[in-house]
Amino acid sequence: MSTQPVSVDRQEITRKNAARIESEILRRLAHVTQVRAAELMGVDPSTVSRQKEGLDQFCLLLAATGLQVSPKNSVVTTPHDQKVLKRWAANWLLAEVENEDEA
Repeated sequence: MSTQPVSVDRQEITRKNAARIESEILRRLAHVTQVRAAELMGVDPSTVSRQKEGLDQFCLLLAATGLQVSPKNSVVTTPHDQKVLKRWAANWLLAEVENEDEA
């Protein structure tokens, strides 16, 4: 656990991340509709409406804990995985270019 003070810049980054998360949730909710979301959750649509009132604080908590929201068909990778993939792609492309030069 850190006991060091949090910089104003870090707080602002967290706030911006939270706003982005909230925007994404609201955009998806508009696409799905509150009624459909409520049906899927097994609650009344008014419950979903009330839950939206505290959404900003929930999103701030997500951002502060380093979590993010992404569509279910997204592929989320770690920076290490991305580096490995880039290295693999670079090696593959280099081999392709060398094969083309030989042909």
